[in-house]
Amino acid sequence: MWVSPELLDAYKKAGETAKFTDLLQEQLADARKTLPNDSPQLAGEMSRFGLALLGIGKFTAAVQLLRQCLAIRERTQPDVWSTFNTQSLLGGALLGQKKYADAESLLLKGYEGMQAREETIPSQASTRIPEALDRLIELYTNWHSAERDKGYDSHAAEWQKKLDEHKAGSNTVSPT
Repeated sequence: MWVSPELLDAYKKAGETAKFTDLLQEQLADARKTLPNDSPQLAGEMSRFGLALLGIGKFTAAVQLLRQCLAIRERTQPDVWSTFNTQSLLGGALLGQKKYADAESLLLKGYEGMQAREETIPSQASTRIPEALDRLIELYTNWHSAERDKGYDSHAAEWQKKLDEHKAGSNTVSPT
């Protein structure tokens, strides 16, 4: 079953998370039936659904799905930017569960892997690096608040600086 992104977006914006989630689950179930288990296309569907689950705060479900997605991508596409994006997404789901120590390494590896492969990220996915940086900032800000450790506060400031630099670099125009 194919569902338009516009319909999904309308359900999400209207707060119809049950309908939104049901439609995505149907799409994922169809993909699982029609695509091979280790297919990059199946991993792409899983990643898309995982991102949607993050967006509506369903962190436990996102962790389960993104772990499966990451396993496929690490087997089939270990050096592709999307594998590192999946690490960052999984780290974000763990962050949502307040599992800061577990999230940290995934968020760092995800960001660094995407940064190293920035030239290969398609334009429609250009927000993935800033999103990864936002997750790192959120990690260190929340971890600092939870543990009252001044060291994490400076980490958040370092990642905020990187995000600001990335945004500034994206807005500059090269001379012709």
